[in-house]
Amino acid sequence: MPSPEIHDPSEVYLHLHTDAEVHLEPVTPEFWPQIGDRSDLQTGRLITGMATDSDWPTWEMHPAGDEVIILTAGVSRFHLDDGNDVTEHVVAAPRYLLMPKGVWHTMDVVEPGRAVVITWGEGTEMRPR
Repeated sequence: MPSPEIHDPSEVYLHLHTDAEVHLEPVTPEFWPQIGDRSDLQTGRLITGMATDSDWPTWEMHPAGDEVIILTAGVSRFHLDDGNDVTEHVVAAPRYLLMPKGVWHTMDVVEPGRAVVITWGEGTEMRPR
């Protein structure tokens, strides 16, 4: 019987390919700055785990698919910009947000915690905060 693999979600992300395979993506300092150049990550879903202990330094937007942000611990303030209005939503764990595609968003820490993020990567854009 094969053994399961056990990983730390802050060190290895899961990439769920559209062909139903799971690929492991090691998290290095180059991962996020180069993600837009990785054509292999533009389809399927990327599942990341992270500490929510600092404010996000950028805004992000996913034009091709919704994003799920699951807070497993802590409290966060999400800022959403749909091009017409900027709104704020304070979310306390255990809760999740279904972030609509095409909406710019960023996060501030109210109380440190952890989150799991499930993202459709195709066309993801970032802008300075």
